[in-house]
Amino acid sequence: MSEVYKPPKLAGEDARAAEQDMIDERAAIMEVDGGLPPEEAAEKAKLPAYYSPDPPAAVEGLQVSNRFLNQWADSFARVTDADRTLVLFSGVGLLSAICHRFFFYAPRPTYPNLFMFILGPSTSPRKTTVNDMARDYLAQVETDLILPDEMTPEAMFSRLSKYNHGVVFSRELNSWLVKMLGKDYNRGLASDLGNIYDHTAVISRETKKEGLLIIQDPVVTILGVGVDEILFPYLKKMDQASGFWPRVTLVLLPPAQEGKPYRMPGKFETMPYLLDKLRAVRDQKEGGEIGYSKVEPLRQAYAADLQREAFALRNNLLVAAHLRLEWILMKFATDLQLIEHPDSREIEPEAFDDAVILANDIKQNLPTFYGDHSCPGKESVLAERVIAYMKKHDENATCCVPTRDLLSSTSADKGDLQRALDRLVVTEQVEAVPIPSSSKGGRPGMSYRRLKP
Repeated sequence: MSEVYKPPKLAGEDARAAEQDMIDERAAIMEVDGGLPPEEAAEKAKLPAYYSPDPPAAVEGLQVSNRFLNQWADSFARVTDADRTLVLFSGVGLLSAICHRFFFYAPRPTYPNLFMFILGPSTSPRKTTVNDMARDYLAQVETDLILPDEMTPEAMFSRLSKYNHGVVFSRELNSWLVKMLGKDYNRGLASDLGNIYDHTAVISRETKKEGLLIIQDPVVTILGVGVDEILFPYLKKMDQASGFWPRVTLVLLPPAQEGKPYRMPGKFETMPYLLDKLRAVRDQKEGGEIGYSKVEPLRQAYAADLQREAFALRNNLLVAAHLRLEWILMKFATDLQLIEHPDSREIEPEAFDDAVILANDIKQNLPTFYGDHSCPGKESVLAERVIAYMKKHDENATCCVPTRDLLSSTSADKGDLQRALDRLVVTEQVEAVPIPSSSKGGRPGMSYRRLKP
């Protein structure tokens, strides 16, 4: 590296305690991974002479308390002038890949994998550099997870049928989206990726070369970087009610600071203490459930705030994006808990609080993606007509409206209406209520009830 990294430290007794904790952690890893006897591991784990107890210098930008993320951001700052938000979220994306064996219930098993797109203006530097650096870390920890970013959907499914977990690092996101989600050759891939994100236990796909491919327990993470102005046309066309796009976590980088000096990247080397932490999570090979009973009151309060904010919005796309943040938040919290405490099986309040900071950073930028730059499509317009009809005929939201009545009142195509109703169910504005067959031979059907008066 161009200069030696000095991990941030506290002062006084806290500094000595933190230093000893790091030494003990390194020694334990060396005993397990290196097969060293305790005495030799303890000696090798001692921090080098350049380790400074000086407190870290003040930093600008997004702030969290998670020690791994702060060390990650500080190490990147030594070699690149990349924006801190970009670096922190690249670290979160990497953690979502490393923690791929763990899950929480929401209410089904939900893995902490993310489809994270980090977007900034074309003038925002180092997006590709940071993405490549994150990929280099994973290559030294669990290289089998890395999926090629340039491959056909058939090749991707072939790979996942043999090794069912994987990560795509897309350094040219806009090009990747065109190739992977094009309407012609790749028809159906967006839906398949959406099912994988939701952890559909078994995914199958018929291929020309290998026939029927069966993927058991698939988990895929996508960490991509791109230019926001180029992505906006996709946002105008995207299917928000089902498939791939509703699962995407969109991170918007702040605009470049005027007058900030340009700095060429220095020599990059992965940091041993960061690799040690990542390997400690990797070595929890059994994975399994991580609970959140300790933070459940906090989660419920955050979810209630999200719903209150969401239902005050008129833009259905923005409503859906707000509501999805509840479980994105829990994915963040899972990752942050495990990187600091790999053997823990419960999310602690400290990890949850940091996850809230990250989720709120995403939330404040949602109007940029789903507001000014998103044109309401047919489903959105039709969904608003359905809600208007329900409000007019049932102010207190107590009655169920049969689908046939909605068809008659909106004069809509049956398929278009069903997609609009699916959107309203996804955004938790209505609930579907089955109509049983009558004793006189009437056919069963479906009705819908508004959830909010």
